Amino acid sequence: MLFITASGVAQQFVRVQNHQFMLDGKPYYYVGTNYWYGSYLGLQKDKKRGVERLQKELDFLKTNGVVNLRVLVGVEGTGQINGVQRVKPALQPKKGVFDETKLQGLDLLLQELNKRNMKAVLFLSNNWEWSGGFLQYLNWNGQIADSVMQRKLNWDELRDYTSKFYSCRPCKESYLEQVRLVVNRTNKLTNRKYINDPAIMAWELGNEPRPMRPSANEDYKNWIANVAAYIKSVDRNHLVTIGHEGSMATDGDMDLYRTIHANKNIDYATIHIWPKNWGWFKEETLEKDYPTVRKNTLDYLHKHIVVATELQKPLVLEEFGLPRDHHSFDPTASTKVRDNLYRTVLNEWQRNKENNDVLAGLNFWAFGGTARPIAGQTFWKDGDDYMGDPPMEEQGLNTVFDSDSSTWKLISSFTNRTSQASTTKLPSDKKATKETVNLYNNLFRLLDKGIMFGHQDDLAYGVDWKYVPGKSDVKEVTGDYPAVYGWELGDLELGRKHNLDSVPFDAMKRFIKEGYARGGVNTISWHNAHPVTGKNSWDTTHGGVAAVLPGGSKHELYKQWLDKLAAFMLSLKGDKGEYIPVLFRPYHELTGNWFWWTKNTCTPDEFKRLWIFTYEYLQKNKGVHNLLYLYNTADFKDKEDFLERYPGDEYVDMVSFDTYQFGDPIKDTRFAKSLDQRLGILTEIASEKDKLPALAETGFEATPYAQWWTKTLWPAVANHKISYILLWRNAGLHNGKWHYYTPKRGDVSEEDFKRFYNNPKTLFQKEVSKEKLYSKNGNQ
Repeated sequence: MLFITASGVAQQFVRVQNHQFMLDGKPYYYVGTNYWYGSYLGLQKDKKRGVERLQKELDFLKTNGVVNLRVLVGVEGTGQINGVQRVKPALQPKKGVFDETKLQGLDLLLQELNKRNMKAVLFLSNNWEWSGGFLQYLNWNGQIADSVMQRKLNWDELRDYTSKFYSCRPCKESYLEQVRLVVNRTNKLTNRKYINDPAIMAWELGNEPRPMRPSANEDYKNWIANVAAYIKSVDRNHLVTIGHEGSMATDGDMDLYRTIHANKNIDYATIHIWPKNWGWFKEETLEKDYPTVRKNTLDYLHKHIVVATELQKPLVLEEFGLPRDHHSFDPTASTKVRDNLYRTVLNEWQRNKENNDVLAGLNFWAFGGTARPIAGQTFWKDGDDYMGDPPMEEQGLNTVFDSDSSTWKLISSFTNRTSQASTTKLPSDKKATKETVNLYNNLFRLLDKGIMFGHQDDLAYGVDWKYVPGKSDVKEVTGDYPAVYGWELGDLELGRKHNLDSVPFDAMKRFIKEGYARGGVNTISWHNAHPVTGKNSWDTTHGGVAAVLPGGSKHELYKQWLDKLAAFMLSLKGDKGEYIPVLFRPYHELTGNWFWWTKNTCTPDEFKRLWIFTYEYLQKNKGVHNLLYLYNTADFKDKEDFLERYPGDEYVDMVSFDTYQFGDPIKDTRFAKSLDQRLGILTEIASEKDKLPALAETGFEATPYAQWWTKTLWPAVANHKISYILLWRNAGLHNGKWHYYTPKRGDVSEEDFKRFYNNPKTLFQKEVSKEKLYSKNGNQ
């Protein structure tokens, strides 16, 4: 799903692909900060201390390449807690009572982030007292007395009390009530649901949720699994993470860390590193103890990188920091030791980025922007400016201010090494030609404008005619050509001059060039022969796929077939000698049972290996870089069924399926209902995997129903953003039967097809030509 910001910049949701974050079709490695108070600035009545400060600080961060913010969603409860003053104002001042006006600051923050193409990780509660968090839920539900809440707890008391949260059913329900409120919110400024807002990168279950006691581990794991599953059930656009500190939060138990992050609904792992809190140095000897700090930091980081690599999930170091030199709170004090730690961590991040490894993000603690500590006052008081250190910590302890020039020079030296501002998406083939990359990006852009209409063999023949220059059955009825032209390469592998539908390959090349010259799109399928029996594609004798794989009896033959395929693709050139991009749909309808590569004739693993070998051979061995690859199914019942044979995101550019109407659509509405349902599944998969969705084949033979186009087909597809619909071929009288899928003049559905054509959301050649699909940024 794409979102266009106020500045006209396309912004997308962050995805996880294998062990990396992906954004705009590219790996997303970021430097960010903790900006917990960012959701509170918009609540300030004084605009200079509120909205103007927010805008100024976001501009400052963006200029320095800090583009990802970790933000507090809301505070639970009011007054003293654990002997300290908590943040205010409260989102939930009393149990189950929400002041939703306090979310207007978060509304504003998200609006401003979208303008700057920045991202936020939103933590939904807190293990610690400074924003209410778990202690407040325990108090509200009778687990902690009011008198205990207000006094300072010792460490053992704090562990004992907090660990009860995970076994307290009403406490967890109270927490989930606030989660529901936030996740399902609609932004009052933009009228956009939070679940559809690309400024949100991830929902975080809480700030540093710990089991606190080993006896709570099982309840802790169940809580994580249940909350993550709930969020995923209502929001498929955003990532979910825990907010975990790493093994330090589980008494060194790496197995527990591994288990909770292995959950299918937890998209990435996190760690925090706190040398001061963990006793890695003494306050009076910070400079002297720094070598120990550095060693322990790297050791801690590396052991969690090992686990993230095992899990094949990204890792984010989302909190780390040090006090100023000599443990000073004065903003003018030097930050030499802190800068050394930042440099160490940034170097690790840069190395992972260059090697496409798992350490994907850093969020230093914490940005304080234009705020400054008040001389002679150690802790925060009501009315003070918010800064990076929360109220229970010494103000200025770990905060990075906008005046810390040496730190910002260091950070920007890393963030400016590569631009993160590019919005160009790269297809699976990273060596794809310029025209192919442009087409890929413009097809994504076109999703918001409508659905392209396609037709198989449109320029080659139609009902009662063949090979008439400029003729088209679609054009005969509408006055316009289709936007997408479908072609078939079956029998090319056998060395024949024409395909299995008798279209000469030389003529096909001319037609492909003609459609490309108009600005249209060409897609090609390949009904290749059974490699073992020599019969056609519809021979379902088992063993064909296994035979063509490396080591198989027909592997060398298959490579010869691919050589012929590659030669054809590389012969497709435009007037300037550029390679014509093609949407290539090999081994289509793979969930069917009627080809030698479908699910009844090979295992999922065999099919994946067939796809990957074909993909890599064409690119690496034959230098074919003008293809976008379509994964294409037939029947499927759910996402798991659709993806059972999916070879991986790195080998696919588009996802699609084929389906046809049979029977009277008035008496039998199953086709329309099924099409609508499966398009919903398809577009959800496409959104999650950042792929283009398409209905690669469909139709109603001879279209005998007068209003099929506008009363059956269009209502089933209208609510789905798909790239194109392709109708099958107009073969005319074929084997004694009328076989065609777009109407000819005089047909019962001719007038309805014209109405379909006139729909502003159906895109034919005239509209698509204006889009300049093969130029960078198209017609923008």
